[in-house]
Amino acid sequence: MRIPIEVYVIYAILMYLYIHTFYYLKKAELTGCFNPRTVNLKFMEFFQLLEIIAVTITILFFPYFIKNIKKNKRYITVSLIAGLVVLFINMYMAFNVYNFYYELKQCSIMNRWNKWWLYWEGIIAAISSIRGILALILISMIGLKIVK
Repeated sequence: MRIPIEVYVIYAILMYLYIHTFYYLKKAELTGCFNPRTVNLKFMEFFQLLEIIAVTITILFFPYFIKNIKKNKRYITVSLIAGLVVLFINMYMAFNVYNFYYELKQCSIMNRWNKWWLYWEGIIAAISSIRGILALILISMIGLKIVK
């Protein structure tokens, strides 16, 4: 399976956004505008690095994963565990972006375009969290129906 050139263009754009947002968060740490008890900037930096790694792995291994998922059913269990981890990471990121938004109002130094990308990531993380919780509820309801 060959990956189209458009995928690489989108990959390059995403890498630009994630890397610049990572450095934006590094600068945010130096301003002292954010209370470390309410906004975990280290985690938000980690989230940017995690996104970089996740997108890179997806681009590199997606064709392999699609080809082998039909052969090996253990991928379903691994996917469920990975999904739960991603759910909790997204929930924590959404929480941090929410707090970042309220603390940024008092810090005009950090008023750059990167904040909008962070807000977008927070919104997507919140939506993903809600979707993940609803999916778990649905899977649980189906599982309980099957057990009975």
